[in-house]
Amino acid sequence: MPRPTRLHRSALAAACALPLLAGTPALAMELFGEQFRTVDDVLAYNRGTGLRFLDRQGRFLGSAGEAHGDTVRLEALPRHLIQALIAKEDRRFLEHDGVDYHGVARALAVAVTSGRFSQGGSTLTQQTMKIIFLGDYGRWTRKAYELYSAGDFEEKVGKRNILYLYLNRAYFGSGAYGVDAAARVYFGKPAARLTLKESAMLVGLLPAPSRLNPFADPVRAERKAELVLDAMAEAGFVTRREAEQAKRQNPMLATVNRTAALTTGHVRGTLKARFDRFAAGHYAGDGQPQGTYTVRTTLDRDLQAAAVRTVERVMTRRGKALEGVEVALVALDGAGEVRAMVGGRDSAARSDHFNRAVQARRQPGSAFKLFVYLAALERGLTPASSIDASRVTYADGRSVRNFDGRYPDRLTLAEAFAHSSNTAAVRLAQGHGEEVAEVARRLGISTPPASGPGLALGAGETTLIELTQAYAAVASGGLRVEAHAFQRITDPRGREVYSYGTREQPRVLAPQTVTAMKGLLADVLSDGTGRNARITGARLNGAAGGKTGTTNDFRDALFVGYAGGLTVGVWVGKDDNTPMKGVTGGSVPAEIWRGVMTEAVRRR
Repeated sequence: MPRPTRLHRSALAAACALPLLAGTPALAMELFGEQFRTVDDVLAYNRGTGLRFLDRQGRFLGSAGEAHGDTVRLEALPRHLIQALIAKEDRRFLEHDGVDYHGVARALAVAVTSGRFSQGGSTLTQQTMKIIFLGDYGRWTRKAYELYSAGDFEEKVGKRNILYLYLNRAYFGSGAYGVDAAARVYFGKPAARLTLKESAMLVGLLPAPSRLNPFADPVRAERKAELVLDAMAEAGFVTRREAEQAKRQNPMLATVNRTAALTTGHVRGTLKARFDRFAAGHYAGDGQPQGTYTVRTTLDRDLQAAAVRTVERVMTRRGKALEGVEVALVALDGAGEVRAMVGGRDSAARSDHFNRAVQARRQPGSAFKLFVYLAALERGLTPASSIDASRVTYADGRSVRNFDGRYPDRLTLAEAFAHSSNTAAVRLAQGHGEEVAEVARRLGISTPPASGPGLALGAGETTLIELTQAYAAVASGGLRVEAHAFQRITDPRGREVYSYGTREQPRVLAPQTVTAMKGLLADVLSDGTGRNARITGARLNGAAGGKTGTTNDFRDALFVGYAGGLTVGVWVGKDDNTPMKGVTGGSVPAEIWRGVMTEAVRRR
C-alpha cells in the first residue's frame, strides 16, 4: 500500500482543523430515499435506544442497550484518534471517492488465493453507510448498494462528515456506540481526553468489538493497539519512536463493577412501565425513542465501589463457609436517596439482573422488632420499663426460644432489645398486633406482617430496601423516608422526562419516641448483638445505632443501622432459602455494614 505523501498528510491536518459544517440547506440532502436537513439528522437516523447511567455528580457509571455518548465534533477529538482510524481502517481515505478499488482488488486477490473472503475492502464511507442505512441488508446486497452509492453518498455528505458520522455511530463493544461512549466505558473519561495508546486500542477493537475489547481480552486488545500504532508510524502520522513509547504505556481501564447491571435491573424493574410511557409520549411514528436516555441516579460512584469491594472482601475471606450464599446491600441518606446498592454477588453476570435489595422478599427476623418496640414506646413505655422475658409456651406445646438460651424473669426494654430477646418481644406485641402493623406501614413497609407470635419475630416477608427506609425514618428524626434511585431522566434531545424533585417528608414519629428508639439502637452496637458493627477510629456525625436479624435455621441474616447521615441495610442468605452455616445478623452482615459505613464516614 503506497505511503501517503506529505501533501496527503497536510490535507488530513487541514481537514481536522476546519470547523464541521452545520449541515446542508433545508431538505437538500437525499440519502437512500430519505431527506435530511443537517448531518446531525443523518447521525440520529436509525439509531437504537439505550440508557446511560450517571452518578449523583454526573460521573459515568455504565450503560444498557445502545448507549451513545455525547456527540463529539471532530475538532474536539484528539487528532491522533482520527489518524489512527484512517491508518488502520482506510489508508487511502483522502484519495478515493468512496470506493477504494485498490482495496477491492486486493480483497478479491486474497479471496482467490485463500478460497474465502477474509478482507472486505470496505472504505470508511462504505462502513458508515452500512452502520446508518444498510445494516439490515444481506451481505451481497449490501455490498452492491455500497459500490453503487458510495460515490454519491460521499459527494453529498463530505469526507469530514463521514468521519464525524462514523466516530459517533460505530459500535465499540460493551454496549458503547460512538467513541465518546467507548472512552467512558473503557477508560472512564470523555473522548476528548484520549491518549495516543487509548485511541489505538479503541480503533484496534473495531473489527470485532465484542471479542477484542480490553475487558473481554486485554492481551488481544493490547496486540491490536500495537498493530494500529505500527500502521500510524507506517503512514507517517507518528514517528517510530512515538509509536514505541506509546506501546509501553498501560492505559488505566475503568473499574469493571456491578453498578450498571444493578442500576439497569432497577430501572427495568421499577420504572419499566413509566419508561415505556415516556418513549411513547415523546416520539411520533412507531412511538419508540431513538438515541440514548441519560439517567442521573442518586448513587455515589465512590461509595458504590467501596460497597462492592467490601462485600467481596468479607465474602471471599469467609471462603467455603459462604458457598452459595448471596448478599444484598442498600445505603440511603436522610432524603431517601440511594447512595449505594448491591443486588447480589453475581448480578453483573445474570441476564435477568435480579436485584435482591429491591426485588427479593425475605423474612427480616429480629430486625422487625424495631416496629414492636416503637409501638411499645408510643403507648407510654420507656427504655427503663420492665418486661417479662421468661419462657413462653403455648397450649399446643410450641415454645418461643431465645438465641442465647437465657430466659430471665425481668428485663428492661433496653436490655431486651439489645440482646434481642424473642420472649420479651412476643409479650410486648401480645394484644398490640394492629399497633405494630400500623407503625410498620407508617414507616414504609408495604407488605402485610405476619400474624400471631410470628409478628414480633419478623416471620412476615419484606424487601431490604423497605426495611432500610424504615430505619432511615428513625435516623432522620422521625420523618418519612421514601427510597429512590433516580434524580432525573432526559431523552436523547436533552428534554427532561422525569424528575424526582423535592418532596415533603411527613413526620411519622414523635421526637420523644425517636430519642428513646435511638437509645435502644445505640445499645445494640455498644452492648448487644451488634457489637461486631461498632465503628472504631472514625469520627461520626451524631450517634450510631442498628439492629441484627436472624431467621430460623440461619436462612436469613441481616443488619440494618445508621451512622454519619447514612442508613445501610445488609442481607445475607441463599436464593433457594436453604440454611446457611451459622451465619447470624451479628456476624457477616454486621461486618459488611461496618466496612461500608467506615468508608462512608471517612469520605465525608
